[in-house]
Amino acid sequence: MGIIKKIFLVLFLLFVTDLSAQVQNDTIIFDGDVYVKHAVRAGESLKSIANSHKVKTADIINNNEIQKRLYYNQLLYIPVFYNQQENKGNSSDLSIQKQIEDFYKLKDTSVLNIALLMPYFLLRNDTMFNDFEDTTVISDIYYKGSELALSFHVGVELGLDSLRNQGKNICLHTFDTNKDTLKVHQIVHSKALDNMDIIIGPLYANNFRILCEKYGDDTTKILISPLSKNTKNVKRYKAVYQLSPSFQVQTNIIKEYVLKNHRNERVVVLNEKGYEWKSAYIKHLFKQHEKEVETFTVEYTKVDSIRKMFWDKQVVIIPSENKGFVSKILGSIGGLDSTSIVFGLYDWIKYDNLDIHNLMFLDVKFPNPYSFSYTSNHNISFVKLFEKKYKTNQSKYTLIAYNTLMHFCSEFSYFKFQDITNGGKINTYAPLNHYFDYELVPVK
Repeated sequence: MGIIKKIFLVLFLLFVTDLSAQVQNDTIIFDGDVYVKHAVRAGESLKSIANSHKVKTADIINNNEIQKRLYYNQLLYIPVFYNQQENKGNSSDLSIQKQIEDFYKLKDTSVLNIALLMPYFLLRNDTMFNDFEDTTVISDIYYKGSELALSFHVGVELGLDSLRNQGKNICLHTFDTNKDTLKVHQIVHSKALDNMDIIIGPLYANNFRILCEKYGDDTTKILISPLSKNTKNVKRYKAVYQLSPSFQVQTNIIKEYVLKNHRNERVVVLNEKGYEWKSAYIKHLFKQHEKEVETFTVEYTKVDSIRKMFWDKQVVIIPSENKGFVSKILGSIGGLDSTSIVFGLYDWIKYDNLDIHNLMFLDVKFPNPYSFSYTSNHNISFVKLFEKKYKTNQSKYTLIAYNTLMHFCSEFSYFKFQDITNGGKINTYAPLNHYFDYELVPVK
């Protein structure tokens, strides 16, 4: 699969229209292969470009989607090690780690190297693009599993733009994990990550564990788990930074708010069967502050089944991450003749089956580590940068990725980390959010 086809998938979905004019001499590493970006200038031919980079025209053709002729500002990816491989007589034997070693001999040692391990699913997308002539409907056929990675990638690219404008020298290395354990093993043990300063991902806990087993105690690196709430890795490895707050962190945030704003009101905790430990933990948190709460295990979520648990007014905490349970219990609470102030968990933001009218009616609040506020100068700047570059609205995980880059690579501080004994650090910054006028905004 040619590098252009790989990048084309990303660029098309991210609505990038003006990249070629900005990347005359940039270097990109994709799955361990090293390329130089080249924007075609007036009067250049395929042969002249090949000569200038000391490669063969066939090398460029094989790695780019080239039509009959080149055009001005066309973006080409030059495989810079092809010439060295052929001089050694056996190009197929040059491993990923050898390419990386050669690359680092050439690079400026002041460069900050960032590795991004995401499930792009490029091979699945490649089969959809093969021999596909009508590009007007590509957005309807790309592999949907790629959306999360691509949304995150946009924020990373935007963060890189901001950091480079500040004079930072950063090289981004991208790796397609395919959500595949074997692929992650291959990447980790290829030594392609040995020279990385910051490694973001893999996204999923099991694959992130593979990374931690090799680099988790290497405190010269920063390993970032951007979305997973699984705390096993952050507890065991010193180099790990987890951005998503754990259940314990989230419930502590809820406890602080309730004690400050609803201390004298009745507090009830509704948990699903089999998760009584959650309500027990919350009860213990409040008891430490001399506040008693009532706990109920809900087997049946219909209105008549939960009516006896409710008074005229109460604060309700629902520590569940079960999408179906949350949807049903919120619907039933909304149908009761009582006033309830409801608190939930961060995962609820991702649920597409929740009635937003009911969420506003109940004034449901939940911690959000990626809270967005239009009163924040940082967020306003982000929106302006995004709209200027991509000419569209931000996607779901774009701000998360942007804030991650800015926090770890600049003076800007967004997350607040708590040290785990004998382990890494976990983010404790997750302001309560709620829906107001159909928008998710911080609670005032």
